[in-house]
Amino acid sequence: MRILLLEDEFMLARSIRTYLLARGHLVDHYDNGKDVLEVIETTQHDFYLLDINTPLVGGLECLKHITQKYPNIPKIIISAYHDIEYISDAFDIGCSDYLKKPFNLKELDIRLHHLTLQAQQMAVEIQADPLIHLSDHYTFDKDTSLLYLDGKVQKFTKREYSLLVLFVSNLGQIMTDDSIRSFIWDGEEAESSTIRSLVNRVRMKLNEDLIQNIRGFGYTMSKI
Repeated sequence: MRILLLEDEFMLARSIRTYLLARGHLVDHYDNGKDVLEVIETTQHDFYLLDINTPLVGGLECLKHITQKYPNIPKIIISAYHDIEYISDAFDIGCSDYLKKPFNLKELDIRLHHLTLQAQQMAVEIQADPLIHLSDHYTFDKDTSLLYLDGKVQKFTKREYSLLVLFVSNLGQIMTDDSIRSFIWDGEEAESSTIRSLVNRVRMKLNEDLIQNIRGFGYTMSKI
């Protein structure tokens, strides 16, 4: 499992990282929230461990952005704060659990394991449901590969529907020109302008901003 750790206390971060590495996990450690906000734009982790009080950007702000981008990935807030307001805010924003410093690393391991099992079970349940609710109005049927707006099938060309299938299958992930070219054109040559035109046609046919342009990287679809 690949874990993102946000912790500015050097000794604690080293202890956590050493322990998790020994448990067979990969750990990407950051000591400030600014770097975390940058990395989540292009990289998804399997678990997030976030200290609340960190330099440049705090853990709660990072938590908010991670929840928006990866709502179903488990997230634990770790902090020395005893104020219930901080804990309440963390859960309101989207954290899965809370650890108060100092804590036993075995307790961290237990919570990681428990939350990972919960996330895996949720993923199985979501996968079993053929209907993906992209918003209050848009629903995508995985069995038929059709998009519905308030229960009505939407009209798209074959290539446009292929693009929708790619985005829906990779919700929250950035789709580069290369990944779109490989999926839609099966590896055949397609200019970036052609890909951009296809994406723009689909976006224009949608009544809601389901597809976002991530400047310099590609495109992503998120639930709204």
